[in-house]
Formats: sequence, C-alpha cells, structure tokens
Amino acid sequence: MKKIFKTHINFGSYVWGIVVIIFIGILLFERLEKGLYIGTLLLFGICLSIWYFTFFFKRYWIEGQHLFIKTISGVRSIDIRSIHKLETNKVDWFGSMGLTVLKPYRRGMVLRYNVVDHVFVDPENATEFINELKQITPNIDVV
Repeated sequence: MKKIFKTHINFGSYVWGIVVIIFIGILLFERLEKGLYIGTLLLFGICLSIWYFTFFFKRYWIEGQHLFIKTISGVRSIDIRSIHKLETNKVDWFGSMGLTVLKPYRRGMVLRYNVVDHVFVDPENATEFINELKQITPNIDVV
C-alpha cells in the first residue's frame, strides 16, 4: 500500500511569493509604464515556476520498506530499515535547490540513515509520518 505525504507549506512561502511579486513590480515599474509587458510576464512566469517547484512540488511516500522522496532533481529512495535517527524541529535553509535566495527556511526533520547519510523532510503531518516510519522500524531514535 502506498501512503503519500505532502510537503508542509508554511506562511513564509506565501510571504516569499508576495515579496517576489512586489520586487518584480519595483524592478520593472518604468517598463510597465511604457507598456512593455512581455518581459515582466516572462520574469513573473519564471519566478512563479521556481516558487511552485520550491514549495509545492516535493512529495513523500512509503511503499513497502522504502521511503520515496520526489524533488525537482528526481525521485530518491531510502530503505526505512536503514534509518537510525530522526531529528525533529530542524530548520532547512537550502533544501533541494541549494540556494538560500530561492527558499527561505523550512521547519521539518532530518532523517539519518546508513552510517553518515541524512536528508531533510518536511511532511504536512509530521506525527503521522513518524508513526508510519516507526511501524516499519520501531527502533528509530526520535530526538
């Protein structure tokens, strides 16, 4: 059975979107007054796409013994039995795109698996997500 978890969308993501719209308006105000809308629409479309892929595209799902993480760079699979530690209430400044400017902070958790590997996740319903992981691997240390 496949259990899907959406990404937690916090208030900051909407603030980021509004700030970008205001920034585009200020940046291109003179061109908008002259009636040059194509460049503004193109820049707005690019920023809207970045906003979507940064905040809304990411998904998590559990199938059997594996956790799948879908990001803009592809789908990543983690064997849940290899997860040994879960650190809650962590902040991620970089995320999947690696640029602070494109993504303000997100509050979520860090999954530590294998020996030194880790991944940041921010599911919408964190307690249900943790419970699903602990059903498969009950010895996960939740910090």
